[in-house]
Amino acid sequence: MIEFVLKGRAFILTWIQKLQLVLRPLVKFLFAFLVFHTINGAIGHETHLMKTPVVAVLAFISTFLPAVILVLLAALVSLLHIYSASPILAILVALLMLILYCVIARFSGKYAYVVLLTPMLFLWKIPYVIPLVLGLTAAPITIIPMSCGILIYRMFLIVKPAAEQELSLKINDILQMYINVLDQFIADKQAVLFLAVFALIVIVMYLVRKLNIDYVFEISIAAGTITGILGFLLADKYLKTNFPITPMVFGMVGAMAIALLVQFFRMVLKYSAVERVQFEDEEYYYYVKAVPKINVTMPRQKARRRQEAEDEIPGASEEDYEEFYEMATEGETEQEFSEVEEPERLVSTKARDLISEQLEQQRYERGEELETLPEFGQDE
Repeated sequence: MIEFVLKGRAFILTWIQKLQLVLRPLVKFLFAFLVFHTINGAIGHETHLMKTPVVAVLAFISTFLPAVILVLLAALVSLLHIYSASPILAILVALLMLILYCVIARFSGKYAYVVLLTPMLFLWKIPYVIPLVLGLTAAPITIIPMSCGILIYRMFLIVKPAAEQELSLKINDILQMYINVLDQFIADKQAVLFLAVFALIVIVMYLVRKLNIDYVFEISIAAGTITGILGFLLADKYLKTNFPITPMVFGMVGAMAIALLVQFFRMVLKYSAVERVQFEDEEYYYYVKAVPKINVTMPRQKARRRQEAEDEIPGASEEDYEEFYEMATEGETEQEFSEVEEPERLVSTKARDLISEQLEQQRYERGEELETLPEFGQDE
């Protein structure tokens, strides 16, 4: 059963890699389409922007633009919707968005997609996925775009009813309504609740991931889930937000399942085969812990490797070539360094006598590695 699941995973990842030139722009297009469609459904006032051809054109343009520009387009579409209902309120929202956009562009442009994905997941009732996946795969800097996404979602929850209410108000009451919008935004306790707990989840998971223990990724997911549940319980008790606890618990458990699925496709490690190596070069003395990945080789790949074994290493067995190939391509192990974290210093633990050679060969392209590595079994 386990082998069948791993083969299915390998099959999916292989096809994703083969079709990445097509899938990458397709995924960007679908994501942008969902972004503009969600904005239209959440705060739609401008009917021209809600037409499907307009949404498709905006999504197509966004396919070829960086994520930061997609955030800017989404903000402009949102402002046009608000402007059609309340021009003055649109100016207020524009000032708030400008501040958030400057923060995103300055500190976390690389993770701009998080800004858009966070309010979308809130609207889809699965917001707890965001901190768990970010804590599993990214650095604490992602707290900034995640927090901006939370603030944007909470802001639109306040702005939308205010914009609809303005249509029926007298001129004398409109100024008071704007003051109320600002007061609600500043005093939004649930926004503070989400900001604090989500940031805490990311930090806890990041710190756990750095521990030198087995099953560290699975443990970090469990730690993030427990941190989230306890954080929401304690924060709700002291902030008096009347936060719905039962949906939160089920949401955190569901988010934990999604995070485990992400980790499954990200990497599967074989902790029973952990190896530890010590060696040195001219600059450092290394203490290395290597955890091999479980990679199922598909039948066609095995046939190709047998042919390559005959071409590259005459007289070598398939098992010999498999070991040599893994060392050359660095595709089979996950390394953790206690002293150095530079990715170019990753080494293989399959054969200690090739460690120094591997450090030098990693500066070349994969094809050059296979040409310049010594024949299998040759001494340094």
